[in-house]
Amino acid sequence: MPKRKTKKELLLEAGLDLFCEKGFEKTTIDDIIAHADCGKGTFYRYFENKDSLYAELENEFNTLFRQEVNKNCHSSMGLKQYLTAALTTFLRVFRQYQRLGMLRFMREQSLGPDLRKASLSPIMPYLVEMRDYFKNAISKGLIRHINPENVVGLIIGATHFFLMRDFKLELPYSAKDIEDTVDIIMNGVATP
Repeated sequence: MPKRKTKKELLLEAGLDLFCEKGFEKTTIDDIIAHADCGKGTFYRYFENKDSLYAELENEFNTLFRQEVNKNCHSSMGLKQYLTAALTTFLRVFRQYQRLGMLRFMREQSLGPDLRKASLSPIMPYLVEMRDYFKNAISKGLIRHINPENVVGLIIGATHFFLMRDFKLELPYSAKDIEDTVDIIMNGVATP
């Protein structure tokens, strides 16, 4: 028998549903409580406002992201293995939390530069770790002398490309797509 959802879980789910359907700005607290079939007092018991509800959703996403990166991406991995693990992990987390990941992505696009930077702060330590992995690979001669942040950017860009293709066109990525992307990052696109 499935576990019954708490009022807080119902409110979070309602918020996510409505933020994805109507957008964050157009969703009201009254919409959320009606969708969750809860009272206003119940909403305010758990959340200060809809921003705090959104922050809780984002915290849930960031926690999962952090756990998955810690579990799957290690500095002791070889370059190909690390690139594959990073891309696969990013895609899996965003796919598992597809609506939340999409909401986060869309909301970030609507933010000004300072707020966009702040919204990235919870995942920045992992992007810095990735950059440092690539810096180390450069110092070992495994990667040409290029800006390691550009390699991180390639992974993030590929993640966004595959997710948008999956979410918008319903063309899911495959293991071959990941393999090809890692090959392009490692070897470029020109024929040898």
